[in-house]
Amino acid sequence: MKKILSVLLASVIVLSFAACGTNGSESGSDTAEEALDESITAKEATGAFSMTTEDGTFSNSGKIYTISSAGTYTATGLLEGQIIVDAGETDEVVIELSGATITYGSDSPIKVITAGNVDISAKKGTENVISDTRSTKVSDDENQGEGAIYVTCDLKIKGTGTLVVNASYNNGIHTTKDLTVQNLSLKSSAYNNALKGNDSISVTSGTVVAVSTNGDGVKTENTDVNKNGVTRGDITLSGGTVTVYAAGDGIEAAHNFEMMTGEEGVAPNVTVYTGSYSGYTASDASTSSYKGVKVQNELNIKDGSLTLQTYDDGLHADYGTSLEDGTNGQGTVNISGGTVNMNVYAPANKTAGGQMGPGGWGGQQTVSGADGIHADNVLNISGGTINIDSAYEGFEANVINVSGGKSYVSANDDGVNATKGNSAAAINVTGGYLDVTVSPSGDTDGIDSNGNYMQTGGVVITRGPNSQNAAAIDADGQVAVSGGTLIVLGYGKVSTGGNVKSYSLSLHSSGSHTVKINGASYTFNNANAYGGTSCYSSVTVSS
Repeated sequence: MKKILSVLLASVIVLSFAACGTNGSESGSDTAEEALDESITAKEATGAFSMTTEDGTFSNSGKIYTISSAGTYTATGLLEGQIIVDAGETDEVVIELSGATITYGSDSPIKVITAGNVDISAKKGTENVISDTRSTKVSDDENQGEGAIYVTCDLKIKGTGTLVVNASYNNGIHTTKDLTVQNLSLKSSAYNNALKGNDSISVTSGTVVAVSTNGDGVKTENTDVNKNGVTRGDITLSGGTVTVYAAGDGIEAAHNFEMMTGEEGVAPNVTVYTGSYSGYTASDASTSSYKGVKVQNELNIKDGSLTLQTYDDGLHADYGTSLEDGTNGQGTVNISGGTVNMNVYAPANKTAGGQMGPGGWGGQQTVSGADGIHADNVLNISGGTINIDSAYEGFEANVINVSGGKSYVSANDDGVNATKGNSAAAINVTGGYLDVTVSPSGDTDGIDSNGNYMQTGGVVITRGPNSQNAAAIDADGQVAVSGGTLIVLGYGKVSTGGNVKSYSLSLHSSGSHTVKINGASYTFNNANAYGGTSCYSSVTVSS
């Protein structure tokens, strides 16, 4: 057997045919706890407030400071009032916070009415606090700023100091244009959105903590076209450390989301908690979506680390949404690099027929349809590492293409599911490594295609029940393999092509198993025994 594996096995299929009893329990045993963050704090200033400038113009009326021209303005001390920017439409304004606390209960503490663009900088070694103490917003009021920092032009939050923003009215930091965060330590806590850039949001470096007690964490809104012909609404994370705690969706992009390594050369590190995973979520929060990252068009992960603990889909892309640029959302998820780790659970009163989560954690259930990765249209995995420790379904899309990377999926329903949609359902494996675990009993499939499953390369290990109605691999069309390696622990009816031959293997027992394929060793673990040795026949198909 070892000789067959090490010498002959260029493309393998292991099949189990006989129906028999199972033992073991639901896969997964993770315990969820509410997450809190105290990594970013700032002391409030106590000294008298001062604003100075060498090249700008401002006026002061009581506790209201109004900037009226381009320039750099330095603020220090405690202001129980407001800074307003009402400058020229092309003026560049820089507000340097150098040990400043600004608290206001009648409007936005920092409010930009008109300017070309605004930079707010937390100076090196300083701690700064902006607090919006208004009562929670109950209706629209055009005279009120929508956030503790509210800007109607492009906004950059930067510096190497610390900035803490508290917003009880609505949003934390909100610009109606583009929002960029760079270098500083920033914590924004808000009733609604912690960070909102209507046109775009970009984080290039620094440490960012975004907290929403009743809404979404990081959000864009517009999907029309800018002056360069580019559709607005993107969220781009190209560096830094970003942690999001949201009652609703963690990150919601009106258009695209992208994680990659930017010009500074350091990949982003992102963590998202939604629903009751976040220790900041209000007990009376009224939300209907708890997704980790949600887009209306395309979701791209090229590099970095993304950790998700959510009560709804971990990653989600909508298809067919009408965008303001005249197009429709593509519903595509592309993962070409980086590392994605996730758990997906939901409380019993937030489900729509979901099953009990692994270990029966506090009566928690997984949302019916709450997937690890859900693309309404196409899911492409060409690189990176994906670890889905728990989900209702692991991967779900109309078409699933796996050409690279390493994916480990543990699910309560189907592990990998190609559904009917815009085109014929299909799962296509041409490369990469995919390891799928579901229960050895119950109405669940390891891999389920409502069309065909086609494999020409790669290594796939799939587990599941041993019946035609609930199987390790199942397709409405064909399960056809002409290359690569497919190991099926449970029922699977597979057609083979090319120069394939059959051998016998026994890999269904619980515990660790190692196979050697084309000189590479693969070790995998079965948490459960998928049937007994007396009733299982394992078949290896090799070219």
